[in-house]
Amino acid sequence: MSVIDIVRENFKARAELQGELRQIDEAATNDKRDYTDDEKVVIDEKRAALKAIDDRITANLEIEARSEAIGNGLDAFLGAVADRDSGEVEDTRSIGERFTTEEFRKWAEGGARGQFAVDLPGLDFRAVTNTTLGSTSGGAFVVPQRLSRIGRDFLDRRTYLLDLLPHIPIGVGSVEYVQDQSPQADMSDKAAEVAEAGAKPQAGITMTVVTEAAATIAAWVNITRQTAADVPQIRGYLDGRLRYSLRRRADAQAINGDGVSPNLEGLLNRTGILTHAPAGAEGWHVSIRKGITTMENNEVVPEIIVLNPTDAETFDLTNEAVAGLHAVPNVAGESARTAWGLTQVRSTAIAAGTAMLVDPMAVAVFDRQAPTAYMTDSHASNFTSNILTLLLEARVGLGLFDPKGVLEITFNAGP
Repeated sequence: MSVIDIVRENFKARAELQGELRQIDEAATNDKRDYTDDEKVVIDEKRAALKAIDDRITANLEIEARSEAIGNGLDAFLGAVADRDSGEVEDTRSIGERFTTEEFRKWAEGGARGQFAVDLPGLDFRAVTNTTLGSTSGGAFVVPQRLSRIGRDFLDRRTYLLDLLPHIPIGVGSVEYVQDQSPQADMSDKAAEVAEAGAKPQAGITMTVVTEAAATIAAWVNITRQTAADVPQIRGYLDGRLRYSLRRRADAQAINGDGVSPNLEGLLNRTGILTHAPAGAEGWHVSIRKGITTMENNEVVPEIIVLNPTDAETFDLTNEAVAGLHAVPNVAGESARTAWGLTQVRSTAIAAGTAMLVDPMAVAVFDRQAPTAYMTDSHASNFTSNILTLLLEARVGLGLFDPKGVLEITFNAGP
């Protein structure tokens, strides 16, 4: 009986034992019970028998593999001896190997007198240059190290207006809310002192229902299936860049969207917001301070200022010590009150020469769908071209509960 036959018989016995174990397990499962004591004894015996069979199979396979390797090696060795004895073998040893022969060692131990020659048939020698890091020398093997970090993976550090506003989740594509449009004279300023038996002043509110639709903001990019499989880093990078693109666009829409479907209606284009446009030349710091006053007179508290980056730079480099307003504190021994007292948001969505003050309690972002990534090969002819499409989209709306919580400033003159 050959080794293979022995292995086959062992496999057959192994299958029988497994079948018996399976029958015991099925019986316990059908009865919804644990193994009986007798069954546990039988299971232990058969598992021990299985282990013994597995050990025999492994040992026989190792014996067969070693026998095969020895036989192949012996055949190759006998063939090489036969070729050498026939005189038809070409010496393929390297130069270094030829200098490690027994003849060379004896010559070296004897004092290396005279010459030791090695016959190198078929080799031509020519003058060569030294091996260097040049592109045609050792430098051909030099591969520059490429860092895994991609240079624009830090963009989310920017502060967005939407980051500073309250967020309200919604479950539909549009939402209704009640907006208080009451004039100051009808409500906030209506209370008054009244003499005994005198008529009390009546206050009243003006309400309106506002409907806001959520806008879909999306972007997509194609990537080959091979790139997606072989360079997983690029998928994460593209996902991050698209998310940044969505946030940047949503912020721009919240500031200055024109409200024409499918755009959002940005805060600067809302009806009823406050404005400050100087009639004559007025320093920027003065305009901002007057804007703050206007909002506070309307019972709102500005906490955010949105500026074009160019205007922010100009103002930040200006100090107005005489007026007591400073772009940076500069009064020795005391904390100067800065012109801000506000959180600054810099955005190219607002035109240079314009600023916006915002009370965040008067505004809210409606979150219909957070930025979501989709990937498919079913776009156009992508399937047959091995191309995947990565799509990211978000759905957001913008609510303005009190228009007086936003003020637009138009600068006049210098900072």
